[in-house]
Amino acid sequence: MRVEKCDIVICGAGLAGMSLLYRAMKSGLWKDQSVIVIDSIIRDKEERIWSFWKQGKTDFDELIFKDWHHLIFYSNKVERKALKTGQYTYNSISSVDFFSHVFDYLYALPNISFITAEVNEVINEQQYCRVITPEVTYSSTYVFNSIYKKPELRNGDYYLLQHFKGWRIKCSYDRPALDEAYLMDFRASQVHGTTFFYTLPVAEDVLFVEYTLFSEVVLPDKEYTTHLHAYITRVLGINTYEILKEEFGVIPMTNHRFERFDGNIIYLGTAGGDTRASTGYTFTNLQKTITKILDSWEKTGTPFFKKETLGLKQSLYDATLLGVLSRRKYHGYQLFGDLFKKTPATIIFKFLDAETSLWEDMMVMKSLRIFPFLKAFIVAVFWKIFSKK
Repeated sequence: MRVEKCDIVICGAGLAGMSLLYRAMKSGLWKDQSVIVIDSIIRDKEERIWSFWKQGKTDFDELIFKDWHHLIFYSNKVERKALKTGQYTYNSISSVDFFSHVFDYLYALPNISFITAEVNEVINEQQYCRVITPEVTYSSTYVFNSIYKKPELRNGDYYLLQHFKGWRIKCSYDRPALDEAYLMDFRASQVHGTTFFYTLPVAEDVLFVEYTLFSEVVLPDKEYTTHLHAYITRVLGINTYEILKEEFGVIPMTNHRFERFDGNIIYLGTAGGDTRASTGYTFTNLQKTITKILDSWEKTGTPFFKKETLGLKQSLYDATLLGVLSRRKYHGYQLFGDLFKKTPATIIFKFLDAETSLWEDMMVMKSLRIFPFLKAFIVAVFWKIFSKK
């Protein structure tokens, strides 16, 4: 088999790999590095809407096509709560806009090559790595791998799925205000597990509506369609609409400890533990990880860093929440209802971004039912101490 050598291989041309490469090249840190990007699909990926809350600037602010300053929470009992978001905004980026922006820049750089191929295996050697594809083996100093594979679960690991189907619809009347986003709307049947809708007004006559569940298994496709239509017509009161685009996705929600480094292999995105287990949000944590990688490269010439954004404390919190949801002793609609009713959204966002103090952590915990959380927390600590490495 033919062997090609380079300095860096990026496995996976999605949000994680391309965010890293774009930011590394923009900063000038990798201008002298030969880089090969390998994925089965390089650019023509299905459109996704990536959403996240933030305060301050990000490296991709120019790609945000809509932001919201007013977020609404609806409980299962049809209680409406306007969230106090402070300086936070909720923001959306289209994956089409993201890839168009980064690839237009990266394709012009002579030290980057894009290879359309399946990655069969990634192997760490003592001083280098090998990436094996059906026709070529690529040898490099470092590999950044964001290709996700379900891990082998250990004792104490929970594994739920956040699965969703979203429609971008055109409607001309009877719709939520343009400046209000429904962050979580639990006006839905909870028979399949924690279930809510997510509604973003993206233009005067366009809504993005998503049906989201936290459960062990995905549903038949017609279930998502039925519930989306019922929500749009019965809850939102929109009787006439046109489906412009549709998207479907599945995000793992697990407290499994993902390895960041395997020798000179560095894992990114969900594969590296950047997805917050308790919410499924990835964008902000991923960008923080990339910042740590680039800071280390600038200081040491290597990508290795020590302190993870989502560390031991967040791992225990996430294991506790997943344990509670898995046992269904404290249903998700009740849990999130208590959380948003009693805790300011600014603290919740800080908590989920791993930026809270211990006192702010206690504010979050105090808003929830003590017994189911205390029991699940003790179980999480037990497995963290005694599970096999």
